[in-house]
Amino acid sequence: MIYLYDGSFEGALSAVHQMFHDKGAKNDQSLQLRAQYQHQIFDVVVETYPDENRISKVVKSILETFGSETFRKIGYAYLSEDEGFGTMLYRFLKRAYKLGANAMENLSDPDILAIYKAYNAVARESHRMIGFMRFAELEQKVFYAQFEPTYDLLSLVVPHFQDRLSDQVWVIHDTKRRKAAFYNKETVHFSDLDPVDTLYFSSVEKVYQQMWQAYFDHIAIDERKSPKRHTQLMPKKYWNFLTEKMPSKNLLK
Repeated sequence: MIYLYDGSFEGALSAVHQMFHDKGAKNDQSLQLRAQYQHQIFDVVVETYPDENRISKVVKSILETFGSETFRKIGYAYLSEDEGFGTMLYRFLKRAYKLGANAMENLSDPDILAIYKAYNAVARESHRMIGFMRFAELEQKVFYAQFEPTYDLLSLVVPHFQDRLSDQVWVIHDTKRRKAAFYNKETVHFSDLDPVDTLYFSSVEKVYQQMWQAYFDHIAIDERKSPKRHTQLMPKKYWNFLTEKMPSKNLLK
């Protein structure tokens, strides 16, 4: 039996509740994204939609049975954008309720491990991105940072900068997913935002970027350079928006 959901976290929770309580459900049931599902002739399909009552029951059950830390890890796993998250979540909960309160610690179980690995990948990259984020002051006196993370990290990195840059107006832009977080020194709101073709830096920003590039170019000791180690610590997929990796001509706009 194949259950279809809308791709939202709430939709997945609601669908899982329905899967657990459908009397005709079978052991081999799966939860798939409606937008990507391709019907096969013998498929038995059940459409599901977010339901506040179902969602609240699942959330309450997870929190009471496994605690807030497990719920947080499930949320992180969702942000991995794994196409199989729905089925992964269903199998995790089905197994976890049998194992009990400490189910997340049983990493020898493949259904538990699947959620943990997705959580860990997201947690690891979110920590990395906080260090790789580069803010630049624009002519409008707004600090702007853009990034293209592998996973959907925007909501995870925002609290760090809301705390560290609480006295600045800033924008963090996920250009890959075309959305951004806007902070006005008081509150954060999220909105869609297409990639920006050209950035116009403030005069002070141009000077600081040039100084940072010069520092980066001269601080290294040639005899101790290790390109392999460098890319291990700072993977090339993150270089696009690093000031120190930009050609100097890009700093003159």
